[in-house]
Amino acid sequence: MTMWSADAHRRAAIVASLLLLIAMVGFSRDFGFTWDERFQQHYGEEIWDYLQGRLPRTVFDTHEGNQYLYGGLVEVVSVAAQHVVHRDTYVVRHAVNAVIGWSGILICGITAGLLFGRRAGWIAAALLTVSPRYIGDAMNNSKDLPFAAMVMVVLGITLTLDWSRPRLSWARTGWMALCIAIAINIRPLGLALLIYAGGVIGLASLANAILGSEDDRWSRFAGNVGRLVLVAVVCIPAGTIFWPYAQAQPYLRPLSAFVLITQLQWQGAFDVLFAGQNLTAGTLPASYVPTWLVMSLPPVVLAGFALSWLMIKRGLRQAVGWLGLLAFAAAPVVTAIVRHATIYDGMRHLLFIVPPITALAGAGWSAMLDTRARVAGAVLLLVGMAEPIVFQVRNYPNQIVYFTPLMGGPKEAFARYDMDYWGNSMLQAVQWADRVARESGVPLIISGNPIQAVDADGARFRSLMVVARANPTYHLDIRLMRGPSDSLREFAARPDLLYKVTTADGTPLCVVIPGPAYLSVADRLKLAPQ
Repeated sequence: MTMWSADAHRRAAIVASLLLLIAMVGFSRDFGFTWDERFQQHYGEEIWDYLQGRLPRTVFDTHEGNQYLYGGLVEVVSVAAQHVVHRDTYVVRHAVNAVIGWSGILICGITAGLLFGRRAGWIAAALLTVSPRYIGDAMNNSKDLPFAAMVMVVLGITLTLDWSRPRLSWARTGWMALCIAIAINIRPLGLALLIYAGGVIGLASLANAILGSEDDRWSRFAGNVGRLVLVAVVCIPAGTIFWPYAQAQPYLRPLSAFVLITQLQWQGAFDVLFAGQNLTAGTLPASYVPTWLVMSLPPVVLAGFALSWLMIKRGLRQAVGWLGLLAFAAAPVVTAIVRHATIYDGMRHLLFIVPPITALAGAGWSAMLDTRARVAGAVLLLVGMAEPIVFQVRNYPNQIVYFTPLMGGPKEAFARYDMDYWGNSMLQAVQWADRVARESGVPLIISGNPIQAVDADGARFRSLMVVARANPTYHLDIRLMRGPSDSLREFAARPDLLYKVTTADGTPLCVVIPGPAYLSVADRLKLAPQ
């Protein structure tokens, strides 16, 4: 990277980022409706009407579900895009999400580059791009993925200070307040970014004031503290702009939501398949989060992360950057273990620690390329990146079911761990039903579980009609392969399966079985053999 001029580097970065943006937005239409999208879409529509003056704020003063505990910024942006681009609701939502996911990759690369050098930035961006689960979430996760992007911005703003003379400029103060406010408008956990940034900058400023020799060190410390207080005063109420419930008490409610969301217990709800056992989300073992981290991150990322300690020898800026990212990534994992936090759907709730880990991985591989083993390091990096790339190509658009080859991939994870918990693969089953209906010239009635996914995906196709499972008129029954281990194996072995959506290694993600009215159309359907 050092052989490039600044202009060449800038042009290459612009071209690469634009190509990636086009690809991600183009790919997003092939990803299906996910479990939470219907009420998230409805929430966005309600906030849109509220901002237009057509709905009173008191409508949001409800404890039904937990949506009131979250801001709706991304949901409103999606609704706004739907008013401009008149296409399928969820196709537009996924395109918006893809743009945010793309920005998260850029932010990760830029932050790693500022902390550890350009080459580290390029490697970090590449590693996040080839990480299958990140790309899967980038297409249809409108809560955890956008929050992860804002996390990296705030980490970058915080950790790129001049630590020999830490001074929080007004420009940096403004950007920090804006980004934390955006994060709070997505998840109340954005307040943790305020705590983190305040703690890091405050402690660094205090240490410099005590140990430094500059005449202005105490005034600089006072200035930093004052600006941090200003950030808190501004960003907390600003974090309620797209969060009507919190607007009633713009300081108290964000704080109470933050406390409540970190203490929620779901005992008896949200069954989780872990290590072959069907457990409840509130009774998971301490190994849950570490196990999912190892299973869901590509080995090339984990290897780079392990190598990242080499950066602490490079100077104060790199050492602080390494420690700051490591501490931020480790804190939620340790907290989840110590507090027995309620977590489900794999690493989804802790997705925000993946970009910091990936930034460290980029730094680790970059440092490896500066050692005598640089040739071997380059070969290992390329081979390591090839593995998740091949997985993405072979399993598109079901990247979300990536499991590390160190454990045998999805085939070994089947009936032991939750696979497609989002229900993304159901779109492919619905597409198959549409193809059968058109080729056979027979309009089909479909249903399934979860019905909201069948309904939303089915709305894309004129040849299909969706009914509730209580209605005995449907021909095809589409089932997501999610549930207890024994049930999954039983469904996978059913002799009457009409179609299966599988991974490249044959692991079933979604199946189609005959519905109550299947026999009325069976002899007219043109079905390819399974």
